[in-house]
Amino acid sequence: MTSSTNVKALIEKNNNKKGKHNDKIIPVILAAISAISILTTLGILITLLLETITFFTRIPITEFLFSTTWNPTGSDPKFGIWALIIGTLKITVIATIFAVPVGLGAAIYLSEYASDRARRIIKPILEILAGIPTIVFGFFALTFVTPVLRSFIPGLGEFNAISPGLVVGIMIVPLITSLSEDAMASVPNKIREGAYGLGATKLEVATKVVLP
Repeated sequence: MTSSTNVKALIEKNNNKKGKHNDKIIPVILAAISAISILTTLGILITLLLETITFFTRIPITEFLFSTTWNPTGSDPKFGIWALIIGTLKITVIATIFAVPVGLGAAIYLSEYASDRARRIIKPILEILAGIPTIVFGFFALTFVTPVLRSFIPGLGEFNAISPGLVVGIMIVPLITSLSEDAMASVPNKIREGAYGLGATKLEVATKVVLP
């Protein structure tokens, strides 16, 4: 009896030592991990700051802010940011024109017309599409969409705003669809039933009652 009691006491003593030891080590490890994250972020910020200072010692800030020419690899390099801003706005407009109707149409279908089986199939596909890396979309735009567009639009350059605009639109369709479908699903069924009771069709309920 005494022997078993001694063994039990020894085990408890060892466990207590390990617990205290772990309590001391774990905070140190977590602090080290946090420090690495903070130092990495600071390193990135410092690198960006140094590169920015180096850049503006070579290129006047007025040229960077107000020039409309971007040609960093030419014999006379130009670094006008307005060319990038205008290009971004073009891509945004094209992507919005493409993605909003498609995304809203898909959301209306999922919310008002699709069966449970169709919804179970389509929703995962949209989630997979949303998870594709942007670099893949960029490669797709350059190697597939651009050649197809150039075959229909003579004189279209290799680097144009239409191809990335369409592909960015494809990329944001899942987001628009998901957000819109969630918003439509939150509309109370009483509102739908009231509209049906007034003689509205399913399309009218979807577009004039649920969508607004």
